[in-house]
Amino acid sequence: MYRIMYLSNATVRFTDKELEDLLAIARERNGLVNVTGLLIIKGRTFLQCLEGPKESVNEIFEKIKKDVRHDSIVELIEEDEGQRYFPEWSMGYKNINHLDSFTSQKLKDYSAKENFKSFSTDDISEIFKEFIEVT
Repeated sequence: MYRIMYLSNATVRFTDKELEDLLAIARERNGLVNVTGLLIIKGRTFLQCLEGPKESVNEIFEKIKKDVRHDSIVELIEEDEGQRYFPEWSMGYKNINHLDSFTSQKLKDYSAKENFKSFSTDDISEIFKEFIEVT
């Protein structure tokens, strides 16, 4: 399974309605090209996993990199192995500010971008896997 995980900052703070609209479009488009994933948001910080056919994932990621609503995009992981993390989600969504419980300290601290310099691939994967367990 081809997968890209990245971190970015929104150039503006999205309202709940704007996020719902963005997710509706992403879910529809992702479903058409067999891409699944998860978007985690804390404030204006986005952490996203996209997984599916390599060409489709790369096409979506290129659009994201050109989207003026994002900046400071950092590709954290690019891999082509294993099973889907999120086979049922054309685009899952979690707002970390609205979650009551999770165990991963890395997840609690993920919005501190400088921390990612010391993260391993396993650390970043742990953040996404935490949502598999709490969902």
